[in-house]
Amino acid sequence: MTRAVFLDRDGTINREVSFVARADQFVLLPGVHSALGRLVDAGFAVVVVTNQSGIARGLYTEDDLARIHELAQQQLGHLVRAFLHCPHHPDLPGPYGGACTCRKPQSGLVLAAQELLSLQLEGSYLVGDSARDVLAARGLPLRTVYVHSGKPPREELAQLAAANFAPTAEAMDLPAAVDWILRDSSGEE
Repeated sequence: MTRAVFLDRDGTINREVSFVARADQFVLLPGVHSALGRLVDAGFAVVVVTNQSGIARGLYTEDDLARIHELAQQQLGHLVRAFLHCPHHPDLPGPYGGACTCRKPQSGLVLAAQELLSLQLEGSYLVGDSARDVLAARGLPLRTVYVHSGKPPREELAQLAAANFAPTAEAMDLPAAVDWILRDSSGEE
């Protein structure tokens, strides 16, 4: 089984905007491509796990999201093993409304990736720019890195403190998080 690095999407690998509804709104953050290459070279599977309630809100469709992720794969040199998303929103009616187990902070996307891709959670990592992202690791044997590259860090860190959950590490952005992961996974930390 392969170890993985589970990544949030918006604010972690691409610029944080309220909703990326079109492919031209998907803009990679600096250094992300090379950072993912370093993870793959170190033997990690890179998996994106992302909440996409814009589908439930009717802002874009599953097909639109597939086109965005196809562009992302091209920009990232096909380094991402899979993009898994939650299209639901708990407060909305309709086919994508209501409670689910895949919307972060639930761990359903991570567990689905583990099963679909035969991934090993022990020795794996989860990286995100929100409390919701980091909390998706709760109860799992994942080490977590909170990155400051997306949502306002003060608010997100306060939410983590209120949930009595601290990330294993913090980093300014994904390249710095990858530096830490590679040191940590080799026992250098």
